Amino acid sequence: MKKPISGTALLALAALAVTACGKSKASEAATDFQTATVERRDIVSSVEATGSIEPIQTIDIKSQASGEILQMPVDIADHVQKGQLLARVDPRNVQNTYDQANANLAVAQAQAKINADRLARSQVLADSGAITKDELQTAILNDATAKSDLVKAETNLELARKEVKDATVVAPISGTIIAKDVEPGTIITSTNQVSGGTTILQMADLTTVQVRTLVDEIDIGKVQPGLAANITVDAYPNRSFSGTVLKIEPQAVVQQNVTQFAVLTRINNEDRALLPGMNADVTIVIGQRDSVLALPNAGIKTTEEARKLVDALGMDPSLLQASVSSQGSGATAPTAADPGRAPAAGGQQASGAQQARTDDGLPSPEKLRGMSQDERRKLFQSLTADQRRKLMERVRAEREKQQQARSNPAAPKDGFVFVENAQGRVTLKPVRIGLSSLDYTEVLAGLEQGDKVLEVPLSLVQQQQLLQRFRQRAAVPGVSRNNN
Repeated sequence: MKKPISGTALLALAALAVTACGKSKASEAATDFQTATVERRDIVSSVEATGSIEPIQTIDIKSQASGEILQMPVDIADHVQKGQLLARVDPRNVQNTYDQANANLAVAQAQAKINADRLARSQVLADSGAITKDELQTAILNDATAKSDLVKAETNLELARKEVKDATVVAPISGTIIAKDVEPGTIITSTNQVSGGTTILQMADLTTVQVRTLVDEIDIGKVQPGLAANITVDAYPNRSFSGTVLKIEPQAVVQQNVTQFAVLTRINNEDRALLPGMNADVTIVIGQRDSVLALPNAGIKTTEEARKLVDALGMDPSLLQASVSSQGSGATAPTAADPGRAPAAGGQQASGAQQARTDDGLPSPEKLRGMSQDERRKLFQSLTADQRRKLMERVRAEREKQQQARSNPAAPKDGFVFVENAQGRVTLKPVRIGLSSLDYTEVLAGLEQGDKVLEVPLSLVQQQQLLQRFRQRAAVPGVSRNNN
């Protein structure tokens, strides 16, 4: 059994509800809200992320010769040129193999010459009938075998010469030694072994590096290859580095139920000040406007935010149908005759299906989004097949428009601001907005420099919801959203 609410608690709930109600009245003096003024500002829109410095390409240095490391004239952080000596492997075994292959080649050359001379004499003797045909064929076979042995000896010598060369490891590129895995005296295996060989060093070209950052999927549509980026690292707090977005990796990374994508930003690092592993803060500039009309973000509402506030304030929902194009850049939106008017039947605002429609009688995409699932179902049941097709085409076009706006943050978009009319009441005015930063949004049309708007907080929506819960649970007498 629920415990009845005490008189003191009931009064407290009533006071809180009245406060929430009073704050949600559009008829309350507009001076209760903070104001913002349209001014000219520079706007820089950016996406920020953190990551670490890494080489664009890291090379593992291995030897194709096995044996003991005799010499390593380089160390970590050394900058080496292509072809510079990195390590020398004990050459005795490969040198012995080379000497033996060289000697075998001399034998094969002599044997090939002797068999060639024998074949020549045998051909002369065979022509005169001094030897049989079988003896001539034997001489031909011996000559071919000697030639084959000569080719084999030449090949073995070439391989032995390469092995001697492999005992000397040189830098394949110009770069910096970033890791050293062995020291002189270490016995290493060659890359010909099953294990793949011993890694001697790691090196990379650090004159150009990159930062790998993870960007939220909400912002990834704004990031494009080629955008400029500003990079800072803790090691140089008073210095920034310039970079360019190289690419966006297509495979998403999910961390703690947050979907992100890796973005690679390339940085010129000629002085090699940036080292692999440094933590970096990356600011990707996605748009910039200089000296444009702008408002604080708190003063501008999207269509969806304006719809929620219009409902919470008890304002006429037809205000949301106004547009800049239909009223001009300096005109105000239609003012509700009585923003604090009585609600529709049942104590609620008119549903999305009852609100203003477009010229063909179909609800706009904004109105459709504002409907409940049950309202949308009833609406579709009431439409003809042709009307449904037109409505779906309109919804798809709106979705494509929104996708283009997300990919181009500076693209013109619809918005609304709250202003005070001549009677001192709060009303709604449409505007066209462009680029947004963390603090300000560009105003393209609908307002002029010096105009003032009201910063109506979205918290009024939560206050309205709180009030409705009080009505349902406490049944506080004398409290109504539309009471004056």
